[in-house]
Amino acid sequence: MPPRRLWLWTAAAFAVLAAMAAVRALDWSYGADTGTFVQIVLDAGGGMWNGVERTTHFRFHWSPALAVLWPFLAIDRSLAVWTLQAILAAATALCAPLLYAIARPALGERLAERAAYVTLLYPPLVAVGFGEFRDLGLLPALALSWWLALERRAWIWVAASAAAMALLREDICLELALLGGGLAIAAIVARDRARAIAAGASALAGIVSGLVYALIVVPRVGPWPPSHFYDYPFAHGPAALLAAPFTHPLALVAAIATVGRLTYLLEAFVPLALVPPFRTRLLWLAVPGFAIVLLANSGLVWRMGMHYAALWIPWLLIAFAGGLARLRLPLRWVAAALILSAVVLVGFSPLHPTHYLRPSYDDLAAARAAVALVPSNASVATHDEWYSAIAGTHPRAEVFGDQPPPAEYIVYAEDFPSRAFVQNVLPRVHALVSDRHYRLVFTRGAVRVYRTSGEKS
Repeated sequence: MPPRRLWLWTAAAFAVLAAMAAVRALDWSYGADTGTFVQIVLDAGGGMWNGVERTTHFRFHWSPALAVLWPFLAIDRSLAVWTLQAILAAATALCAPLLYAIARPALGERLAERAAYVTLLYPPLVAVGFGEFRDLGLLPALALSWWLALERRAWIWVAASAAAMALLREDICLELALLGGGLAIAAIVARDRARAIAAGASALAGIVSGLVYALIVVPRVGPWPPSHFYDYPFAHGPAALLAAPFTHPLALVAAIATVGRLTYLLEAFVPLALVPPFRTRLLWLAVPGFAIVLLANSGLVWRMGMHYAALWIPWLLIAFAGGLARLRLPLRWVAAALILSAVVLVGFSPLHPTHYLRPSYDDLAAARAAVALVPSNASVATHDEWYSAIAGTHPRAEVFGDQPPPAEYIVYAEDFPSRAFVQNVLPRVHALVSDRHYRLVFTRGAVRVYRTSGEKS
C-alpha cells in the first residue's frame, strides 16, 4: 500500500490539474477536442456522433471503452467539460501510486516513493493530464495497472485492464498485441505457465479488437482518415511503412532521422535523468509507442505536449523504475530526475500555461449571452472553443471548420482572435449568411447570432 504522504501528494496533483481544468472551462479555452469527446461520450448509445468529425467517431478511432464514462458526464451536462477533464486529471495523478506499487518490490519503500514523485512532475505526463481530453490520455494509468496486475499475478485485473486497453484505441491494440506477445514468450521460456497465459490472452485481446475494427467496423464507416499520418513517397499507409525497412531502408532513414525527432527523444529522456536508456531491457516496452509516434509524417504527432506521448509514457516510466534498480546511488539519480523534471516543467513547459490559462475571447459575457439564445436541441455552428463550452448541453453543436455547416444557428465574433478564422472561415460565414437567408437575432459588440429562415436563394 502506498504511504499516506504519497496519496496526499497525488491528491494535491489531482487538485492542481482539476483546478486548472476549471479555469480553462470557465475561460472557454478548451479547443474542439474536449468538446468532441464530450459529445462522443454522451452519444455512447447512438454511435458516438460529434460535431467535429460530423459522423460516428468509429470512422476515426476505435474507442468503445469511452462509453463507461457516460454516467459521470450525464449527471450534469453543463459541467460535462470539466467532468471529463477531471477524469483525465485523476487518471494522470493515479500513475504515481501505481508506479510506486510496481517499483516497491525491487526498490524498497523509500526509493519507490521517490520514483513515484518523479511521475507527478514528469513533463510529458503532466502535459497529457493538463491538455485537452483525448482517449489516449487514459492509457498511462491503464497500462501501469495492467503491468502491476501481471507482476502481482492478479489475473482478473489483468483481464479487465487488457480489455479496457484493447477497446480504447486501435493503436493501443497494436501495442498490446506486441507487448503481450513478447511477455508471453518470455514467460514460456521462464516456464511460468500462468503468466504466459495472461500475457498471451492480453495480446489476443489486442489482436481480436484490432481485427474487428479493421475488418468489420472500418469497411462500414471508412475509409480510415488517420492513415495519412503514415504516407510517404516510398510507402502509403501503416502496412507499407512497416515493410519500408526492408523495401526502402535508405529512404526511410532519410525521412525519419530528423532534428525534430531527436529533440523529442531528448525531451522524453532528459527529465528522467537518462536513467532508462541502456540500463534495463524494460526499455523495449516503450519501443512500439515511440515507433507509432516517430514514424508519423507530421511534426504535430511528435511535438511534446501532444497526447500521442501517452503511447510510450507508461512503458518509459516502468523502464525508469527498472533502471534505478541497476544503478549505484539510485537516490541521487532520483533526485536528479526530480530536479530536471521540475526545471523542464517550469522553464520549458510543454503545458504552455500562459497561453491556455486565459480566456479564449475578450468579451465572454457577450459570447455566453449569444449561445444562451440557442435552444439545446438546435444545430449550431460556432468557434472551436465556444463549441467545446456548449458541447455537453447542445448535442447538435458543430464547429465551423474550413466549410461552415448549414446549421440552424450561427454564433461567432467578427473579431475572433484567430488569423485562420478571419482569413479562411469568416468570408465563408458571410457568404453562408447571405446565401441561406439567415436573419440576425442577436448582436452585442462583435458577437453575432444568426438563425436560418429556411429559405434559399
